[in-house]
Amino acid sequence: MSAASFTIARLTVRNAIADRTVLWLTFLFMAMVLLSAYLGWTATATIHIIYTKAAEVLAAAGRPVPPDPVSLASPLGMLRNMTTYVSLLGALVAIVLAHQMITEDRRSGVFSLIASRPNSRTSYTLGKVGALILTLLALLCAAAATNALTILILPGAAPTAADWLGFAEFYTISALFLLFFGLVALSCASFTQSETLGLLIPVTLWLALTFVLPQVASNINPMAALNPVKAMVPPPEGWFFSIAGPLIAPFSITSTYRDLSATILGFAPADSASLGLTGGIVSLVIANLFAGLAATFGLARLDATRSDLDE
Repeated sequence: MSAASFTIARLTVRNAIADRTVLWLTFLFMAMVLLSAYLGWTATATIHIIYTKAAEVLAAAGRPVPPDPVSLASPLGMLRNMTTYVSLLGALVAIVLAHQMITEDRRSGVFSLIASRPNSRTSYTLGKVGALILTLLALLCAAAATNALTILILPGAAPTAADWLGFAEFYTISALFLLFFGLVALSCASFTQSETLGLLIPVTLWLALTFVLPQVASNINPMAALNPVKAMVPPPEGWFFSIAGPLIAPFSITSTYRDLSATILGFAPADSASLGLTGGIVSLVIANLFAGLAATFGLARLDATRSDLDE
């Protein structure tokens, strides 16, 4: 990254931190992360307390004591609700954040000044994409730190190296998932002259990928499509879903993210249309490549002679 790109990225991150809409969405996301961590800890603590008391009674009666159910379950189970929060609030944070990165420059006239300099488009594109990646990683690192601390203090749980590897895998695919929507929002903000339309298009796409495609592919209840627990439910039968599922699965990014999360967190996907772990990761990577190309092309053709936005 050149010095110009680094400067653009640094200023973009600073402006994003000062944006109230982004801050409110980020605050709400982190509040849900903290709530999820608290609920996961209290549920585990309650089970552990009940087991301890039951074990004392069984031991006093001379009866065999079964193993602690907390030690038998994976500590990653407490992350199942994070799939919902990333799919909902995380995706919206990525969309609004990326949208504001472009519209703020166009609204203030900053882009016209930047575009007047040599090699400005390449530096501008790298700076904006770099800023998007940095801010999303910072958000996920804060969430990961909260979840990691909760896992460490879970009573009766002993996370293994495999658990921490799964933990890292979960947040890696979460980063790819959020980056996709961020890149889509970058491209929409670049292609459209209307600020409202530039935000409406990626939000509509998110709604379609999150709620519509899962229903068409597998007849999934809209709210169940957000949670990896859905993966434990047997898929519906019927010729339509047996055909539509495999055809739509590669394009259903949210379903792919949900199934990947379910697999990593220990819930084997029951969807017949599931792409599997390798196929799901490849699908997310390809989606990001296309979204990145669209964002690059959109920023390259952004009209520097007209920086104002229509409402």
